[in-house]
Amino acid sequence: MTTTGQPPYFWCGEGPYFNPPPQRVICCQEHGEGLDVGNVTAAVAIHEAGHAVAAFLLGVHIPAITLESTEITRDCGPVTRVEGSNERVMFDATKKTVLTVLAAGVSAHMWSLRETGMVTAERAFFAERGGTADWEFAQQLVRNGTGDELDPWDYWRHWAVADELLAPHWLKVRQVAAQVVQGTVSGDDAAALCGLVNPVPVGT
Repeated sequence: MTTTGQPPYFWCGEGPYFNPPPQRVICCQEHGEGLDVGNVTAAVAIHEAGHAVAAFLLGVHIPAITLESTEITRDCGPVTRVEGSNERVMFDATKKTVLTVLAAGVSAHMWSLRETGMVTAERAFFAERGGTADWEFAQQLVRNGTGDELDPWDYWRHWAVADELLAPHWLKVRQVAAQVVQGTVSGDDAAALCGLVNPVPVGT
């Protein structure tokens, strides 16, 4: 079911979302984005690079950044699913840092869609949906770290915080994303590539 009006929105039993969901039947995430595989891969790489650069700037260690493409068959036919990960990232940081680093993936994805002239309302929604695991991870980290239950509005507001943090560093995000498209990149190599430092891991 799709809701109308103001956020939070819910879609097909999922949510809450900040961006309004499609007002038409969408068969799957891949077709909802309406991008070819190359553009989807680039978008996922930008998402992961956004996390990484925000992490470097805020003192969070990134072990490695990966993309994985999988050919799957949905009811609508064969599609390529592209998933990314900042592998084994560990936080020993403030609530604001956690939220900013995790929100930076969607923030970077949205920025890329705007910059390339490919943004649409549906792509904005699916960019946000692609960050669902980030939102869930943020909830887990904040709950474990402070005992607080995370308000989704806190997470959504941190897209703007991440935008402000990354605004002088979008070229660095692009540089890291371009490398990630080529294959797994260590955090140290990603940081060196864009002239930043990968902070030491938690506990060392």
